[in-house]
Amino acid sequence: MEEKMNVSIVYIDDAVKMKNDAFIDDIEDVVNEVKYFEKPSEGLTYIKQNIDKNIIVILDWKFNNSSVQGENFLNDINEISTLVPVIVFTGADIRAADANKMFDGNAFSCIPKDASTYELVTTIRKAYDRIQNDIRSVMEKWILKQDEEKRNKPYMRSGDRIYTLNDILASIRKQDEFGKETTRGIMSLATELFTNNMRGK
Repeated sequence: MEEKMNVSIVYIDDAVKMKNDAFIDDIEDVVNEVKYFEKPSEGLTYIKQNIDKNIIVILDWKFNNSSVQGENFLNDINEISTLVPVIVFTGADIRAADANKMFDGNAFSCIPKDASTYELVTTIRKAYDRIQNDIRSVMEKWILKQDEEKRNKPYMRSGDRIYTLNDILASIRKQDEFGKETTRGIMSLATELFTNNMRGK
């Protein structure tokens, strides 16, 4: 049996019947857990409280009982972390304007609710691959390879604060201002090293 993806699916949809749809069982077979939220605010709270986990969000785009719609929640998720892939899963007709809002808001993908389970699982796998290969994951793996003593020693200073490797890891996972700054800095360095290497060939 294929190993489950080490990821939590946060499914935000106010259509109660979707919670009991058979495809949820199929998704649970390939991931660690599926958390279902009818109220988007509760889904956002869960993401904030579990930002240290690998999370993929499945987000409805049109909510029946709220003036706040998918694009608002997409923006709210990005405020928490830009590293959480969001799959828009909708039964609504998507106009070009809506599509622009999705992808300007960094949506990972958009698939219709009448898509097959295979299509949905394939999209989840692609999102999981991105998580595994993003800069946060690379840095996390490097930090966790260090022994606990080294991770708790002062490692760098930023302004008036001294950070240990564990502090850096927490900031990167939460994507607070220091975490975002660190991620951008490493991405910039990696791009520069790659560019210089290509020039040298």
